[in-house]
Amino acid sequence: MTNFKILIVEDEVLIAEDLSDLLRSFGINEIDMAHDKPSALNKIEAFQPDLILLDIRMESELTGIQIAEIINTQYKKPFIFITAHSDMQMLQTILKTIPAGYITKPIKKADLYANVLLVSEKLKLQSPKQIMIKDGTKNVLIDFNDLLYIESEGNYIVIHTTHKKHALRQNMDSIMAQLDNDIFYRVQRSYVVNIKKVSSYTRKDLTINGIVIPISKNVIDDFEKVINNQI
Repeated sequence: MTNFKILIVEDEVLIAEDLSDLLRSFGINEIDMAHDKPSALNKIEAFQPDLILLDIRMESELTGIQIAEIINTQYKKPFIFITAHSDMQMLQTILKTIPAGYITKPIKKADLYANVLLVSEKLKLQSPKQIMIKDGTKNVLIDFNDLLYIESEGNYIVIHTTHKKHALRQNMDSIMAQLDNDIFYRVQRSYVVNIKKVSSYTRKDLTINGIVIPISKNVIDDFEKVINNQI
């Protein structure tokens, strides 16, 4: 969770500091704090946290609920409520906002760790998988969903994406090692395709984004099985 960004929204500064110390003990270092509703909304916009730890009672009893409703409509960020309230009526109000978790005060380290870890792992599963390539002097991350196909040209490979193409001095086997075999298929020696991007195919070729790519006769039967499993 080292790159996980957390915003603490808590009007009691000492409690916020204690939360920050606990998070750092988990290896989380990207932490920001807000102590009222206006600063909370500003920090969500500027800091872009992955998760918000949100106290319910600040300026008023339901300030946290109000912030949660804004988060749901405008920012779509997961949040965990932190509160001293545990009565059934408050719990029903809380659940209407669909929080990612709920922690009662006094905060237990194990409860905080479990809640934060669950959100972190869930976000990892939801995030698109990526590969990192070297394009000149830049490291470029490419989402699997943006990658259309890869073409081998001599000592180079060309990665074709929905936005542009990248030419790399690299062999096909090394790039294949970074890809998900359930999504990418080597249809012949010089081409690897994103199966989810195939718009049509015959037993000789396939089409991706208007580009016709040949299929080796040695793999067509297996290719058909794989692509049919994706439908």
